[in-house]
Amino acid sequence: MSDEKFVITKRDLSDPRIDEILLVEKAAKRPISASDRAPVNMGLMYNPIFYTGFAGFIGAFLAWAIIEPMIHRSKTSEEGIGLLLLFPVTSALIGFTVGLVEGIMSRNFTKALKCGLIGLGVGLAWGAIGTIIANIVFGTLLGVGAGLFPPQKGPEGKLVLGGGLLFMLMVARSVAWTVVGGGMGLGQGVALASKKMILNGIVGGVLGGFIGGLLFDPIGGIVDKFSPGASGAISRSVGLCVIGILVGMFLGIVESLSKQAWFIMKSGMLRGKQFIVYTNPMVIGSSPKCDIYLFKDPAVEPRHAEVKQLGSKFEVHDLKSSQGVFVNGTRVESKILEKGDIVVIGESILEFDQKVVG
Repeated sequence: MSDEKFVITKRDLSDPRIDEILLVEKAAKRPISASDRAPVNMGLMYNPIFYTGFAGFIGAFLAWAIIEPMIHRSKTSEEGIGLLLLFPVTSALIGFTVGLVEGIMSRNFTKALKCGLIGLGVGLAWGAIGTIIANIVFGTLLGVGAGLFPPQKGPEGKLVLGGGLLFMLMVARSVAWTVVGGGMGLGQGVALASKKMILNGIVGGVLGGFIGGLLFDPIGGIVDKFSPGASGAISRSVGLCVIGILVGMFLGIVESLSKQAWFIMKSGMLRGKQFIVYTNPMVIGSSPKCDIYLFKDPAVEPRHAEVKQLGSKFEVHDLKSSQGVFVNGTRVESKILEKGDIVVIGESILEFDQKVVG
């Protein structure tokens, strides 16, 4: 054995490259413990069905708060520009809040703002066009219903809707909200240029709009029974909020049902957060522009790694990072991922999961 001595000066210790070397050594020697492999409870907070539904509720409530002062009620009817703005403003604000929420939950506020603003614009445009289509459909179906089931005059000359006409009103309202709902979940997909997310947004919005529209009038009737003589403001607020919740929830449901592969964060502030692989390739790094944003981790580079889809397989690639990518404790340049693999990037631990076909 050589007796040669190595001398390390204070200057050497202050060299930033020493920190990089130590980080690499630490990652390379890091074992995958039983706790790293243990299942993580996603919890309600990180369940997309919950937080997207909550975002839809917030958007719908804001829309109602803006629209309602513009609606004026007389003894026989309601009028005002608020009724004309009902569809576009509701579509825009639900589009805004459900566009924001994924970025907020990932602590990626750049992504949140981008998706939210695009959701606002797309929702407003879709809602404006949808208003024309929805009003034509609504008027046509309601006219057919009135012909088949004429309303009767009740006490004080008020028109009373029979069961048949009420059903047609519900169907007409449901179809109208179905048309408008299709644009409420498009913000994130359009912002990230993901065809899969765009399709999920349309399907989720359509389903939420359809069911929410179908429930709008029955909810209004129940509310009016508890507050007879009150204006339609309360029933409209409840009805719109139910639509917002259902649009958001169905966006989360469709996303969960259609996902093929995803990562579960097993460490840090986002422990329990799910990241669905929705782009090809999907970039992981410390830049807010990444699809999986690993913030406040000095061992993670701006573009650290990427995940590519190869048919039904998913492969992780190290993008020539100095700190490396580790799968099940082994440093890799690239590797086909299997269900349950533990991927370590810097101080972040992610578990890979995918649907097994066949």
